[in-house]
Amino acid sequence: MPLANRALIFVLACAFAAASADEPAVEGRALWIPAWELGSPAAVRRAIVQAAEYRFNTVFLQVRYRGDALYRPNRYVSHYENPEPRSIHLKGQPADFDPLELALEEGRRWGLAVHAWVVCFEITGGFAPKDENHVVNRHLEWVACDRRGKRMPLGHRAWLDPGIPEVRDYTASVLLDIVSNYEIDGLHLDYVRYEGPDMGYAPVAVSEFWVRTGLEAEPGAEEWRSWRRENITEFVDRVQREAREINPDIVISAAVFADRAGAAYERACQDWGRWLAEGLIDLALPMAYSLDAGTIGRQTADAVAHAGRGMIYTGIALRRYTDGSKPLEPAAVRSHIEAVRAAGADGVAVFSYSDLREMILSGMTPGDLFAAPAEGPEGEGR
Repeated sequence: MPLANRALIFVLACAFAAASADEPAVEGRALWIPAWELGSPAAVRRAIVQAAEYRFNTVFLQVRYRGDALYRPNRYVSHYENPEPRSIHLKGQPADFDPLELALEEGRRWGLAVHAWVVCFEITGGFAPKDENHVVNRHLEWVACDRRGKRMPLGHRAWLDPGIPEVRDYTASVLLDIVSNYEIDGLHLDYVRYEGPDMGYAPVAVSEFWVRTGLEAEPGAEEWRSWRRENITEFVDRVQREAREINPDIVISAAVFADRAGAAYERACQDWGRWLAEGLIDLALPMAYSLDAGTIGRQTADAVAHAGRGMIYTGIALRRYTDGSKPLEPAAVRSHIEAVRAAGADGVAVFSYSDLREMILSGMTPGDLFAAPAEGPEGEGR
């Protein structure tokens, strides 16, 4: 071998060793895989293989998109009611195609922890569901209203109102059915909050508040906001308690607003600092989707300071979603990962596989984000 080639190989080997030495041997590396990437067996296998190849150790597989199922409801055990229809993302596929079961099989083969990612209270995704079994077609009265009592349009992005006890019961039942029927590593709660301060005034919810407190629903009143926060916390608590009874080893996680004291606590009634402190969730994923490493670092540091008994995987974005721009360059993503590490998080979560796949098609290699594989905390994943 020519001396120049030997020298080049030596330099590259040293660079890889140095990069690997800078990375933690134990680090959560999660990848969100959305429902539209699970439309066929080949697509599921590709997503799992590429997650492993690109050195992730955990995947969040979106199996409840908007009140639909990318799995088989009441597959074996039917203790929990779950009438949700098969997802439109599986249109044209055989009835026995089960993306969640296939992902679990492939995840075990490739050493990945597979968590069921479920959207909780946002219930339509830009179109009005036609299936008669969809919850909005069975219980229109559960759809959230604004302060004037106007119901959210089903053809846009409608939410169920978490202030209605039956909404919380129904949603918990669906989630617990998944836990009962699949050996998932974790249950990942998304949109586990109110849409915002201007929604959540369904007549049933307002009446429930009056029965509980004797007060009128005043948007600026702390009693109203506190009651709403308690509704979400009560839901999370119930789900985690019953899920752990079914599977004591399950990891309960939640995607949360990174602005803990502002957008999360005040606007969305998402008291995730309390959830961590009281052990209601094991893992919080603050969605630090800024493209500024400094902001990502500050939001991560705040989350770490309030992690209590739990773990923090900071969620980072691979593109700016407000302007339709292309995914970031790998070097920019690495700088965001480094900011998360420097702030002391237990791991990082990447949104999403769709953008990662676009980066792969543009020539990104496995070592561009992570120089070497890592074990997940407590041995989870590769």
